[in-house]
Amino acid sequence: MSNSQPDFDFPPSYIAGLLDATGRVRFPISETEDGHFTVHPVLRLYPYNSELRGNLIGTFLESQGYEYNYINRADSRDFFRVQFVSELADLQDYLAGQSTQLVRELGFVTGLFSDEFDGEILGPQRIYRFLRIRDQLRYGWRPRGIHHRAPSDIEADHDIDTDTVDIPVLPDGSFRGSYSIKYLAGLFDGAGRFRASVAKNDEHTIGYGIQPTARLYCGGVNSTLIAHVKQFCADYNLRVGDSSKTNTLSMVFTGPGAIRRILEVLYPQLFVAAEPAAVLDDAVFPRFDAGDHLTKQGFYEILTALDEVAALSGGEARHREYTPQHFADLWQDDIETSDPHALTEPPSKTMSSGPELEPNDPTDDSESLTLEQAAFTDTPGQYLTVVDRHHRDQEMVTDLKALYSDRCQVCGDRRARPDGTGFSEVHHIHPLGNPHNGPDTSDNMLVLCPNHHADFDNGVIAVDADTLTISHPYDRSIDGRSLMLRDDHTLDTTHLTYHNENIVSRSDATDHPSNTT
Repeated sequence: MSNSQPDFDFPPSYIAGLLDATGRVRFPISETEDGHFTVHPVLRLYPYNSELRGNLIGTFLESQGYEYNYINRADSRDFFRVQFVSELADLQDYLAGQSTQLVRELGFVTGLFSDEFDGEILGPQRIYRFLRIRDQLRYGWRPRGIHHRAPSDIEADHDIDTDTVDIPVLPDGSFRGSYSIKYLAGLFDGAGRFRASVAKNDEHTIGYGIQPTARLYCGGVNSTLIAHVKQFCADYNLRVGDSSKTNTLSMVFTGPGAIRRILEVLYPQLFVAAEPAAVLDDAVFPRFDAGDHLTKQGFYEILTALDEVAALSGGEARHREYTPQHFADLWQDDIETSDPHALTEPPSKTMSSGPELEPNDPTDDSESLTLEQAAFTDTPGQYLTVVDRHHRDQEMVTDLKALYSDRCQVCGDRRARPDGTGFSEVHHIHPLGNPHNGPDTSDNMLVLCPNHHADFDNGVIAVDADTLTISHPYDRSIDGRSLMLRDDHTLDTTHLTYHNENIVSRSDATDHPSNTT
């Protein structure tokens, strides 16, 4: 991947969708000679064989100043690696209020198990406990490999009385009730793939049928996200085949009509999928409209074009029987194969976005981000973005951190950077932006450590608006304490009431995707 791309900006909601689809925190475990263990959390972001997707991820990491490595794998599962816990905490702060998947995994690193990851030597019982909770993080899904041990591995190798191990329930956190079009576009750009679906079909004279498909697939996700994507499809009357499971989002849009509809909704916000979408609209769908797929020559050319589209979106499907070469051999006396790439020349026009669309139940009232087709290119560093973002008073944030000397108003701890300077985060009690629209004022701000910032974002912490008493369901060290408040810092306690009623009270209502937090 190129490291010479300039800084640029994306809507945070788009980035949240993209990273929720492509990012996963892994926990490689090393065992010492005396049977103890260390855990080293690392964030992996997968471009999934798309140069443009990789360029976007890499440029985002550079724009935020994160240190990363790009790991080339022989199996084509290349990935970006970010492994400094301080940077993972910063990314968690960036994604707060936008992401539902990756932000929860990052919160696991900076919150419940933060002490376990700081070079701590863990005995068999503690590593068993960690692995049991880790598996809750992915709703039962876990990665495979020699560094990713299962609880049963530790139980079998060590003398552990599992009945005596306290396994706390990992807080679900508070998930948003709706996601903007930008978020869904980022999710589609990260997890969406275009493919050709081919099957024998005796109803056609050529004996085969072909359909373009757009698949949205993402494993190890929470059920609230899956429920929302389903609701999104219903709101916009999208025709979709749904085979999602408890922890897996799996949806397929089949045929030109269904794909046109999803692209009409998402296209103005797409980056990675914009180029293959334009090829479909310009060169593939008109061939279906004309019935060319019902002839051997047209079928072969369309299949070849769809394979080119698939390559743009992340590669062809694995273990395919019906490749263009298969039909070139099968119909060698009936078709011309001299120019198989004719359909995938650069499009001569931009894709039409169709009529203005409104959902049955709108999920996005933010400004539209619309780019011309020329802005979408796989040339590193050439991206045009138009972004509307909340302007935040950084000077006020800096002054408030200085007032508290970077000490957390919840626990009193002061985090420090390697050079000894303090590190803290400022949290808006009544969140900014839709649907909350809280103010960017000091009476709506708290100075927090990364752990308790995550707890506020996830609705774990409540603060009594009258007494400033802190309530925390599983951290006894702060439960019942009073919020630290300097004389020069006045809080508007109505913001605490809003937090308690709209964030905390809904933090366990994950079965109802209509809730907003």
